[in-house]
Amino acid sequence: MTSLSQTQPTPKVGVIAVVWQQQQVLLVKRKFPPHAGHWGFPGGKLEWGETMAQGAARELLEETAIHAKMNNAFACFDVLAKDEHQQLTHHYVMVAVSGEYVSGKPQAADDAEAVGWFSAHDLPTPLCPDLAEIIAQSRPDIP
Repeated sequence: MTSLSQTQPTPKVGVIAVVWQQQQVLLVKRKFPPHAGHWGFPGGKLEWGETMAQGAARELLEETAIHAKMNNAFACFDVLAKDEHQQLTHHYVMVAVSGEYVSGKPQAADDAEAVGWFSAHDLPTPLCPDLAEIIAQSRPDIP
């Protein structure tokens, strides 16, 4: 009997770092698919043996040079990307992890084209899917 994972692809688990400094959230402009050229949260694949908080902290540092104390996972969502023939090219289950800014000046690195702090009321465009909803879940105190 062949296992399912040997006969077809399986979703990958990823983490995103949702970090606020005062009333601004840290966003990166994605350099690579899925959603290249869109603004989203720093993040990427969870590595073997990492906790979600460790993975989010690592990805945050690699992409932005920002250090943060990563806390709890607070949201989970699907990223399904298709090519021009409607064939599935990416399937990630992304876990959003909240973080508290510690130090560093934003610098675009790794797979980030640009990086910056933004007010929830003045976000750059285009945005990755689910970004506005994740911002709302991460900071329910912001109307």
